[in-house]
Amino acid sequence: MSQSHSRDACAQESCIPCFEDENQLEARFECPICLQCLREPVLTSCGHRFCSDCIKDWLRRDRSCCPVDGKIINKDNDLFPDNFTRREILDREEHASHSSCAKEKESKLSEQQKVECRFRDVGCEETLPNDQLDAHLETEVHSHLNLLSAAYYKLKTSVQEQQLEAKAQEANLWVPDAKGHCNHNEDSATNHLQGLVRSLYERIVLLEQRNREQEIQLDNLKRQMKVVSDAASSGVEHLMKDLKLQYCGGVYVWKIPCFAVQLDALMADRTHMLYSPSFYTAPTGYRFCARMNLSPKERDYLALIIHLTKGENDDFLDWPFTGRISITLINGVYPNLHLRDTMMSRPELDAFKRPVQNINPRGFGYTEFISVQDLRTQGFLVNNCLQIKIRVQSV
Repeated sequence: MSQSHSRDACAQESCIPCFEDENQLEARFECPICLQCLREPVLTSCGHRFCSDCIKDWLRRDRSCCPVDGKIINKDNDLFPDNFTRREILDREEHASHSSCAKEKESKLSEQQKVECRFRDVGCEETLPNDQLDAHLETEVHSHLNLLSAAYYKLKTSVQEQQLEAKAQEANLWVPDAKGHCNHNEDSATNHLQGLVRSLYERIVLLEQRNREQEIQLDNLKRQMKVVSDAASSGVEHLMKDLKLQYCGGVYVWKIPCFAVQLDALMADRTHMLYSPSFYTAPTGYRFCARMNLSPKERDYLALIIHLTKGENDDFLDWPFTGRISITLINGVYPNLHLRDTMMSRPELDAFKRPVQNINPRGFGYTEFISVQDLRTQGFLVNNCLQIKIRVQSV
């Protein structure tokens, strides 16, 4: 497979770029070597900033040139501490810390707002935070079905009692003449017919009223049954997806449909990122996801990074994670040109430590995985769909 550029073949730790509002990492604060925020920044005589340890380590490896422009530099005479930039970074970190505290307070206030369950009318007495309502509806589907069944039985019994009461009332509306009684008086016969017609009319009005009441009750019950049915269908669908991701044995095929549109979005906005669903190495194992975005170093390349995410089993798993991660970019036109890479975990990196957030901000992978040109022209897109097979094995 020909490539317009040779990509970086070494996997490395990569942090999720922070691009929003005041937390945006400006290019001048990023070290060109480690791609992270500058630590103890130094300025070279050719005008480029690096982490002090990064540039010194670079020069120790028998390299005497600047990693950016290739100009000759001397570690003793051409490196100067950049205290101004260091103060700017410290001020920015302090401001970000205050913003994080404010957002945490706002989140706690939002969680305190509680709402009633939608099935309160049929007996569910749960009152819970607004952000937990959807989860409650999904997990309590069977309980809500039982409540609706009880409500339906109660309504059915009530309808039957009303029907019996209606029949009793109808019986009182008109009483026929005693058997064998003959009324030969014409006036009496006329009065009898008029009474019969009046009784029949009253009976019809009563039946129509009862029928209308029952229709209203049945319509209300149908609406509630539809709500719980939709919730049950949605819950079963989510449950099946979760089970597939939990029992995949660490092998997940990430299918990205309509990828041409996604690729245009990535090219147009460097802050745009694609995340795969989280999958497990075992039913009680580690939980991972994949991230794809534009390479921070080479705009014509895509980065593919693997992240640890918080899982239900983290308390009894061994940390940091140790194992093997294999990535295969599927070529649907030329199977012999699949793009394959395998990388081993490095326990000393933060990327493999237990995540304290929903997703570990530091991942591990390739910042220059494949060029955009090769992706578009070498047969990786079939029916506008990109497929990436990820295999994570713990050892």
